[in-house]
Amino acid sequence: MKPLKTALLTLVIMAFVNAGQAQTVESIINKAVAALGGEQKLAGLKSTYMEMNMEVMGMQMPSKTWILYNNAMRQEVDIQGQKIITYIDKEKGWNINPLMGSTTPQPLPEDAIKNGLSSLSPGRELTSYKEAGFTATLEGSEDVNGAKAYKIKLEKDAVSHHIFIDEATSYLVKSVTKANVQGQEFEAVTLLSDYKKTADNFVFPYTTTISNPMVGEIKGTVVKLEVNGNIDIKELQKTEE
Repeated sequence: MKPLKTALLTLVIMAFVNAGQAQTVESIINKAVAALGGEQKLAGLKSTYMEMNMEVMGMQMPSKTWILYNNAMRQEVDIQGQKIITYIDKEKGWNINPLMGSTTPQPLPEDAIKNGLSSLSPGRELTSYKEAGFTATLEGSEDVNGAKAYKIKLEKDAVSHHIFIDEATSYLVKSVTKANVQGQEFEAVTLLSDYKKTADNFVFPYTTTISNPMVGEIKGTVVKLEVNGNIDIKELQKTEE
């Protein structure tokens, strides 16, 4: 076979391989979205208010989180009477941390804002990765919490992170994100488990464990969840009690 024909045949074969993989990745992600109720159901998710018991290094840290989907989010974490407040919307983000001597809003690093933007989308990365310009690539599977999970790389320019979708349940069970804090890059690993349906048949993970080298492991358990309640964006933006 002539070299030109051989090269063309190789390109055709590779095109079929890539098309098959893209279809597989999209199929896996579509099943994960379906496990949360499907796109139409998620489109009806307008807001959530969540209370969690968070634990780090044996210390209890109750938290409250408000999300007005596709708009903004606010989280308040109580650490021994001191309240840390974080706010993120599509354009900016700030943090008030009295433990670091800050009693007024301080701008969040750009990477922290970007990493938090997926929280504004119902379905998180599963429904927002294309809109954000990321491509998805299947990189095999790994064990997560003792079960096989598809490993998918989401990539855009020089930014990439991984999500893991349980092969049996199609739930998103893990994400690995690279972050940059004060010029230092590190990986944050998030494990999601104990998925439950609300009375309105929305599906949420009730246990979240985040690990990173700066603070160790933080485990959060949902103790209260309200869906589609009235949330005033001005309340999310306020910087004073």
